Amino acid sequence: MNPDVVKFGQTRCPGKDLTWGPSVLALIAVVAVSWPVRAYPQGGRRQAVDPDAVAAIETAEADLAERLSGEESAAKGREDAIRKEAAAAITAVRDEAERRMAADRNEWQAEMLRLHKALDEAAARAEERERSRPPTVGAALPGLSFYGYVQADYQMTQSSEDQLDSAGQPLNQDRFLIRRARLGALFERTYGEGRIEVDGNTVNGPTFRLLGAEASAKLPGPGEGAAPLLKATIGSFRVPFGQEVPQDDRDRLFMERSTAAQAFFPGQYDLGARLGGSWHFLRYVVAVMNGQPIGDSTFPELDPNHQKDVLGRLGVEQSAGQWDVAGGFSGLRGTGFHAGQAATQPTVQWVDSSETGVFTPGALTGIPGAAATPSSTFSRIGFGADLAFTLRWAPALTTSLAGELYLADNLDRGIFPADPNGVLGRDLRELGYYVYLIQAYGRWRLGARYDYYNPDQDANKNGAKGLPVPTDASYSTLAVVAACVAPWGRLLVEFDRNRNHLGLNLAGMPADLANDAVVVRGEVSF
Repeated sequence: MNPDVVKFGQTRCPGKDLTWGPSVLALIAVVAVSWPVRAYPQGGRRQAVDPDAVAAIETAEADLAERLSGEESAAKGREDAIRKEAAAAITAVRDEAERRMAADRNEWQAEMLRLHKALDEAAARAEERERSRPPTVGAALPGLSFYGYVQADYQMTQSSEDQLDSAGQPLNQDRFLIRRARLGALFERTYGEGRIEVDGNTVNGPTFRLLGAEASAKLPGPGEGAAPLLKATIGSFRVPFGQEVPQDDRDRLFMERSTAAQAFFPGQYDLGARLGGSWHFLRYVVAVMNGQPIGDSTFPELDPNHQKDVLGRLGVEQSAGQWDVAGGFSGLRGTGFHAGQAATQPTVQWVDSSETGVFTPGALTGIPGAAATPSSTFSRIGFGADLAFTLRWAPALTTSLAGELYLADNLDRGIFPADPNGVLGRDLRELGYYVYLIQAYGRWRLGARYDYYNPDQDANKNGAKGLPVPTDASYSTLAVVAACVAPWGRLLVEFDRNRNHLGLNLAGMPADLANDAVVVRGEVSF
């Protein structure tokens, strides 16, 4: 359609659309009707125009022009309003886009700052670890390194006496001693590893012994310094149960492990085979061991029965920002040994009840002989759960909170050795736990730990001849320690508030045996 052709009642102006309203059309019709028609006479002479008609036409033209001007002004106003609305919309869209771009830029800058801060903190931690590492002793053979440390103590205990016990050992414990003097060699290759460690101490007199000796084959983890994906070991190594037992003595702030750990795994080392590794945040280990740790009270690092103890742990280790989290579950299934008795001959015993040294009738008592009794075995089980949190407030300021729970049957081999086939004739249910809080600031450490151990939870339910005799065999300790740490050693002072039921009161009832202790330790490592 020709754009210059419009419908009736419309006219087109360049750049504008104008519409004749009904009033304009009516005006035109009125003018057309009222226009005087004059007849021209013959000869073609035109009559004079009526002045009123001319005035009416001029008036109509002026009115039409005025109306057209008004319509044009209104159209222009609408056009200006549309332009203003479009400009306002464009401005609003531009402002919103700029606001979003600014928000994205700020978020990106904040993320970059966070990443830079995390990198700085990681570099600070790596630098702190490097500064805190003890001096290294190298060797000409690649992969071979040596390490060692000495822990020398002075201790004072409340129960010390200038007397001897029934075995002829001194009861005085206010003394200097070498708690640990370790020397080890480590040989590392990409797919193999070997370690040997010896220990000397004067806890029960001068002692020098082989402690750890292991050979391993391993599948390296991704990246330098990563834990191996799989590692198989055979030899003598720390028992892989829980968090506290396999921990290196140099990494523990407190002087000794908790009472339950010392009862279940005395000495921490045992002979066996181990398979473990890591995958991302998972940590796993399973072991088959003799079941007689080096500190066992009966057969240390021997095995009087052919059954083996099977144990293991499944745990996680994860870092998230300023937090480090570690935890896991441990289990053990094993077999204990009850030693039989050799046959005895009948004997005669003289009892000097009058204490006169003179033989009197009735002073002789016959003791019949006894037949030999065979040795026997019994089952033992253990369960553990551990959890630890570390919060890094700043590179030099950290807080650590951790705890561990032990539940076991017939597992005690160090403090109150369990033997259900012995005099008690029943299983012993054992319970132990600890919780500690450590605050570190630069070289300074301050920690507190509470641990509890009950070697016989049924002691108050079983008495002689079935009569209940209320007893409590539990131990508890509140330890507070302060330390100054250097890359080459530590100076520690610890106070132990010990509670037990090994004493007697004036009425002959079980009571607490005062046994609080203070220990000062100097440690040097390389």
